Amino acid sequence: MKKLWFNVLLIVLMMGYFGFAHAQKVGLVLSGGGAAGMAHIGVIKALEENEIPIDYITGTSMGALIGGLYASGYSIEEITAFFESEDFLTGVRGNLPEKDVYYFTTDPEDGSLISLKISPQQILEKSIPANIVAPDLMEYMLFDILEPASAKANYKFDSLMIPFRCVAADIVEKREVVFDSGNLATALRASSTYPFYYKPLIIDSTMLFDGGLYNNFPADIMYNEFLPDVIIGSNVAGSIEPPMEDDLISQIRNMIMRQSNFSIPCEYSVIIEPKSDAGVFDFSNIQQEIDSGYAATMNDIESIKENLEGTQRTRSELDSLRSEFRSNFSHKNIGTITVEGNLSEKQKAYVQSTLGPLKNDSSVYTFDEFKPQFLRLVQDQKIKYIQPLGKLNPATGKFDLSLNVRREKDLELSFGGNISSRPINIGFVGLDYNIFGRTSTRLTGNFYFGKFYGSVMGRAEIDFGGKKRFSLSPHFIRNRRDYFRSFATFFEPSQPSFIVKNETFGGVTYKASAGNNAIFKADIKFGETSDNYYQSEDFTVEDTADVTKFTSWGVSAGIDLNTLNRQEYASYGARLQISMRGIVGRENTEFGTTNPENGAEHEADHAWVEAKLHYQHYLLHIGRFSLGVDVEGLYSTKPFFENYTASLISSPAYEPIPESKTIFLEDYRTVQYAGFGLRNVFEIKKNLRGIPLPSGSGHCARRRKQRRFL
Repeated sequence: MKKLWFNVLLIVLMMGYFGFAHAQKVGLVLSGGGAAGMAHIGVIKALEENEIPIDYITGTSMGALIGGLYASGYSIEEITAFFESEDFLTGVRGNLPEKDVYYFTTDPEDGSLISLKISPQQILEKSIPANIVAPDLMEYMLFDILEPASAKANYKFDSLMIPFRCVAADIVEKREVVFDSGNLATALRASSTYPFYYKPLIIDSTMLFDGGLYNNFPADIMYNEFLPDVIIGSNVAGSIEPPMEDDLISQIRNMIMRQSNFSIPCEYSVIIEPKSDAGVFDFSNIQQEIDSGYAATMNDIESIKENLEGTQRTRSELDSLRSEFRSNFSHKNIGTITVEGNLSEKQKAYVQSTLGPLKNDSSVYTFDEFKPQFLRLVQDQKIKYIQPLGKLNPATGKFDLSLNVRREKDLELSFGGNISSRPINIGFVGLDYNIFGRTSTRLTGNFYFGKFYGSVMGRAEIDFGGKKRFSLSPHFIRNRRDYFRSFATFFEPSQPSFIVKNETFGGVTYKASAGNNAIFKADIKFGETSDNYYQSEDFTVEDTADVTKFTSWGVSAGIDLNTLNRQEYASYGARLQISMRGIVGRENTEFGTTNPENGAEHEADHAWVEAKLHYQHYLLHIGRFSLGVDVEGLYSTKPFFENYTASLISSPAYEPIPESKTIFLEDYRTVQYAGFGLRNVFEIKKNLRGIPLPSGSGHCARRRKQRRFL
C-alpha cells in the first residue's frame, strides 16, 4: 500500500515537473533603430495573434520605449495610438502643438537668423548648442502615461505586467547602464536620448545617452537577467556604417558607438529582421513600419512555434493579465511639488509661483492641470530644461513631484538681417541678458544697420511670474528710413533722398497672458517724428527739404490671439489683432525751397483716435502648399498736417507683404481703409522660411494704408 502511494506521488511530481517544463518562458529583445523601431509593434501584434507568450522584455532606445509601454500593460492598439498622436509626432521634432504654445513668452519679431546662448566663462565651448530639439513635450508625455504603472510596480521593473529591462549609455565611463528599478519614464527617456538630437539626461550626477551607443540589441542582458527558455529578437538596427570624409556626424558616431553583437546567446532563439528604409526620425509612415514587423514575424512564425513546444497564452488570458495589472492604478493627482536644480531660493520661488501653488492638503491638482503650467514654464527664456520625477506617496495616495530645473545661460547674442538685389540690405545684431530672481528681468538691445533702414532699441521686460503672467516693459527706440536713395556713379552727382523719416520714442508697455495663445497689451508712449521731404519731384542738391516734426504722446490697448506656426511666412494657424490708440501732439513744419507756401514755419495741435483689426488664417493645406486669407482694416480720425506730402508721410500705410514696407507707395497710405487678400505659402523645405523686414515702433509705427484727398 505504501509502495502504491509512493508511485502515485512520484507520478504526480513528474507530471508537475514536465508540465512546468513545457510552460517555457519566452524573452523578447527589441533593438534600437529610431522610426524603424515601429516595426516592433507589428512583431508583438503577430506574436499575440498566434498566442505566443511574452514573459520578459529587454530593449534599447525605440525598443525600450515600445517594450516599456507594453510591459506597463498598454495594448498594441493603445501603443499605436500613442505614436500616431499629434503630441508624439510634434514632440519628437522638439515642437509643441499650437494649442500649447505660450504666446506670452514668445520672443518679439526681429531680424535674427542665428542665436547663441553664451556662457561668460567659456564663450565658445559652452555656447555651441548640444542638442537640436527640446524634449519637453516628450518628457511630459512619458511622465503622464507611465507614472501610474511605475507606482503599481512599486518602482521595481520585475513587478511590471511583464518584467522589463532597458539600457542607456554612460559616455564618461564608456559603459552601458541597465535599468531594473526606479522611475520608468526616466529610464525610457535615458535609453532613447539620441546624441546631439535630445538633451542628455542626468541621473545621480551621471550623464546618460541612448543605449544604442554601447548595446543596441540587449540579448545578453535578457539571457543574464532572466535566463528564459526561448529568446525572440526583433532587430531593425544595422551595423555602424564607416565614417565619410565630409560627414562630421558619421565620424563622431563611429568614435563613440560600439559595434553591437546581434547574436543571441541561447540554444532556442529566433531573430526577426523587418525591412525598413525609414530614417531615424522619419515617423511619416508608422503603419507601414508596423506592417513590416508583422509580415516579418509571420514569415518566421512556424519556426518560433517549433521552439515553444506548444506553450501558448490565449487572448483572454492576456487580457486578464493586463486588466489585473492595470486595476487600481493610482489617480493622477499631485500632492506636493518640489523645485530642485541649479537655482537660488528666489528663482525656485519664481518657478513655484508659475506652476501655481497648491491650495491646501485636501486640494486636487491633477496631471491634466499640471500639463499647461509645465509646458508654459519650459518655454520661459530663463529655463533651459525641466526633468519631472514623480513618486507615489502611500500616505496620501497622491504623487509627490520633484522638478529638476536647469537654468538657461543669461546671455544671448543674435545675428541676422536681409540681403536683397535692391538697396535695402540690412544687418542685425541683438543682445539679451536675463536677471533672474523672484521676479525676472530680460534686458534687450538690438541694432539694425543699412542704407534704407537703421534702428537702435533698448528694452527691459520685468516678468512678475505667477500662474497668470504679466509684465512691464520700459523701452526706447530710434528708427530711420531713407526712401529713394540713389546710387550715383563717379561721373554724376548724387541726388538727395526724397523722404527721410526719423522716429524717436520711449514708453512703458503692460502685457498680460490671456490663456495660452493670447495676450493683452496696453502702453503709454512719448516721442517725436521728424520727416524730411521735398514738395516736388524736380529737386536738386541745392534745394533744402521741408521738415515736419510731430511731438506726441499716446495710449493704446489691444489683444493679440496667435496660433500661427511661424512669425513670418506661416503655413498653419490663425492670428487676430485688435487695437485702439489715442494720440495727442504738436506739429511743427519748417519750409524748404520746394514748398510753394510763403513763410518759414507752421505750428498746429492735433489729437485723434484710431482702431485697427488684422486677421489672417490658413485654411487649405495640400502637401507643402498652404492657402490662407488676410483681412485688415483701420479707422482713424487723424487730421491733415500742413501740406499734402506731410499728411501722406504721417498717415498709416497698408503693407500686406514684406516688400511693401520698403517702398513709399502713396496710393496705399490713408487714414481709413479695408483690405482683403489671399496668402499663398509653399514650403520648399521644412523650417525654410522668409526673413521678416523689421517694422518701426511708436504711435505710427505699425499703422497702415490709403491715400487721403485734400
